[in-house]
Amino acid sequence: MMCQNTDSALSILTQLGKDGFMNRADRAYHALLLSQAKYRCYVTATSDSTINVALDYYQKHQDENEKLTRSLIYKGAIMEELGESESAMKYYKKALATVSLNDYFNQGYVKLRIGNIYRDNMVADSSDVTIFKEALHHFEQANDSSYILTCLSEIGSSYIKTNHDSVLAYLDKAKSLAQKLNDKSIELDYMIYIADIKMYSRSPHDIADAKDIALSLLRNNNYADDRKSHIMMIAALTLAKQEKPDSASIFLNQVPTENLSAGLRVLYEKCLAELFISKGDIREYQQHYEKSEDIADSIASNSRQQVLRDVEAKYDNESLKYENLRFKSKLVISVLSGLFLLSILTIALMIVSRKSLLRKRQLQVSEETIAQLNIDKTLLATQLNNNLAMSDELKLTFKQQVETFLQLVQSHVTIFASDPKKFGKLFQQSYNTNQPSSSFWRGVRSYADNQLNNIITRTKDNCPSLREKDLNFLSLYCIGMPTTVIMACMGYAEAHSVYNKKRRLATTMGLEEPLDDYIKGFKSSVLEGDLDGNGAGCVKGK
Repeated sequence: MMCQNTDSALSILTQLGKDGFMNRADRAYHALLLSQAKYRCYVTATSDSTINVALDYYQKHQDENEKLTRSLIYKGAIMEELGESESAMKYYKKALATVSLNDYFNQGYVKLRIGNIYRDNMVADSSDVTIFKEALHHFEQANDSSYILTCLSEIGSSYIKTNHDSVLAYLDKAKSLAQKLNDKSIELDYMIYIADIKMYSRSPHDIADAKDIALSLLRNNNYADDRKSHIMMIAALTLAKQEKPDSASIFLNQVPTENLSAGLRVLYEKCLAELFISKGDIREYQQHYEKSEDIADSIASNSRQQVLRDVEAKYDNESLKYENLRFKSKLVISVLSGLFLLSILTIALMIVSRKSLLRKRQLQVSEETIAQLNIDKTLLATQLNNNLAMSDELKLTFKQQVETFLQLVQSHVTIFASDPKKFGKLFQQSYNTNQPSSSFWRGVRSYADNQLNNIITRTKDNCPSLREKDLNFLSLYCIGMPTTVIMACMGYAEAHSVYNKKRRLATTMGLEEPLDDYIKGFKSSVLEGDLDGNGAGCVKGK
């Protein structure tokens, strides 16, 4: 039933869960099947507690190898849904290390999931295409037509960023197979990808074709949320390019922005940019275009890709280990003994090499932070000197805090760059003794209130769950402090912490809009003289 009628399987498994089980083995298998059924029925995961029951059991009973592999796969899938790509990659690599060599289906499925991580994180070196092709080979060995079809579709869509001819070649294969299997979903994929290609064309005819495809597809409402959002954004972008901003706005306003994937978030900002340029608003166009580029850069940053690579590398040697353990003869065991000694030497060399790499990376990140902070010091000095409304005491404290942070980074990286964990720990301890005083934060919050229609006071009243650190961060962001200055005042060791804090703060406040738009509402209320506070507001009680 899991394969042929998953909804019914989920219903039965949910009812069984209410009745309880007599032993741990039954509970573990139930947890695995329930996690699998929920995933296949698109029930969004809110935690990994259920799959952990299965994983904990099968890690201790590795004679159940196939179930251990599946537990690792669905643990990875759930971590993906929870937004933890690095953790998902770790469990997929563990699954590859445990999967049987003749289990072609699970080998293919794990690689399909890894390919999806590459694609969703916009890894720029076509790793997704390579891994999807490996998955296709495994599914061909397993003679699984359904997943062969999925791989053909994924490969075709991945070529969009590099080779449009390959897009059509693979999607044509997928379309032919889909007709044999009577699978209508691939035809939908085919049309979306064609529209994706055409909507960025300079030809008015191609843009009109992309718009017509999107409008035609939207007449069918039976799509998942992300698919429907994608189609609506194609419609919005093409209408904006045709200088029909009002029609474009209708579609763009229907896109639920809170759950967009990284790639769709980039497309959403490009839609906004195109919408404003069609209205002749160059300033807003520039702002949203740069935002789309910033999001794409942050997703596809070398550091993020390197994290995924590091997670992969950590488990690549495990596959060799599990393959070798399948041989049981004494001769093979003796050979393995020699390989074991060799692997120890290899690992020792890898550790030395990795420490050197980590040291170089830590030095590079710290040097970039120092360089940017020196640039922002000049910007901050000018900004503070021109700011007549800010007290001299607050200006002086800002300058001192940035200088203190700069000295801490320089001194700690010189001593502890070879050990990033120790660097982070001791840097934080040093920062805690040099962090801004409570009077500094009172001054910043008071100044933000004065400039933006009591934004901090009103936010605190409407969002009582916010902590003092949240309000301090919001104050700095409201008054336009550079990213590295916010790092210096909040004690963050890297710029990504600032971006992550913005996103978490908007979620905590219950906003249905980005934090920038929330602040912009207060700025507008000041310009329009809305002193009663009708310009913006937090969701009450969240």
